[in-house]
Amino acid sequence: LRIGMAFQRRNRILTAGRPEMLRLMEATGETVNLAMLDGFEVVFVAQVECEAPIRAFFRIGDRRSAHASGIGKALLAQLEDRTLEALLKRRDLPQYTPKTLITPEALRSDLSAIRARGWSLDDEEAHIGMRCVAAPVFNEYGEARAGISLSGPSLRLSDDRLPQLAQQVRETAARITELIGGHLLNPLSP
Repeated sequence: LRIGMAFQRRNRILTAGRPEMLRLMEATGETVNLAMLDGFEVVFVAQVECEAPIRAFFRIGDRRSAHASGIGKALLAQLEDRTLEALLKRRDLPQYTPKTLITPEALRSDLSAIRARGWSLDDEEAHIGMRCVAAPVFNEYGEARAGISLSGPSLRLSDDRLPQLAQQVRETAARITELIGGHLLNPLSP
């Protein structure tokens, strides 16, 4: 029953998410991902690739460390403090690039900022030259169960484009949340 219910929840997110992911990819010209948190890793469950010759690519089922992932950090930011602390005690924070957050203090500080603004940024923390902007998707209990992200080269996801891209990602996550009967803990500002 648990396995069946887990699949049903994921399938609902995938069914509702796919058209929204396609819209976001078309609006931004960047690859869009959907992933879920599993312990201290994110698991990619869907992707809509852009047409650009240089683009982000993750295979369905790929796992990445949550602390060096836009979706991972968006979802970690929604965890209760005690749950996050338990994860941090069981897991090191490996360094993938010079920008990877490798101390619990640095990660906690970033997660606090993510919670406040409603979106996360992987700023070349997993791969030099690649950035990712992400936001959580909430279920009917207000729990973050998945994340949506926009990934691409740092040159295209530039500082001047980040506010607009972040808003588009948040709006997409909010639409998917609404489509699956979820609700946002921090509604979008008008």
